[in-house]
Amino acid sequence: MCSSDLSMSSHDHQAPHGFSTIALHWGMAALFVAAFILGQIMEELPRGGEKLSVLGWHLLAGGAVFILALPRLMRRRKIKSVHNEGAAWERGAATVVHVALYALMILLPLSGFLAGASLPTAIPIPGGFELSPLFSSPMLHEAMEEAHEFLVVALVWGVGLHIAGTLWHKFVKRDGVAGRMSPFARHRQSG
Repeated sequence: MCSSDLSMSSHDHQAPHGFSTIALHWGMAALFVAAFILGQIMEELPRGGEKLSVLGWHLLAGGAVFILALPRLMRRRKIKSVHNEGAAWERGAATVVHVALYALMILLPLSGFLAGASLPTAIPIPGGFELSPLFSSPMLHEAMEEAHEFLVVALVWGVGLHIAGTLWHKFVKRDGVAGRMSPFARHRQSG
């Protein structure tokens, strides 16, 4: 046995998550990225039909995040937490970052929906739908737009910290935790 084998923890070969957990994780990550990019494009467009069209796609991506948040939270409750392992500061940091990310899965789409629903005009949603003004309120719209923008910044920080934690596990601790959410892991748990 080499010295690097001795320094590795008993968690070196952490079992990967199941297909549904990994699919939800990466699917939601893709939706967050899509919503972020659409939001950035939308910010650059002048008021008008094209901006409303991009807003519709943005709302669709955010709505999908919101809808998938419940099964994601339910899956999270069923999987073994790595937050019970490691030093106290690692457990605390992992818990704070994960709680923040789960809260953002709810708060970001909700604030975006309220910002859109408080506009005085209908927003075309892909698929032939539209979000009609539920309560046209410039004050509410402004407040929800500000909240949404603040939450986007919080998401960027949260994702950055999440990635940093993953890299910590991959390259510093080398404990197998980083590979648990990999879609390329060889052995899968059910679910």
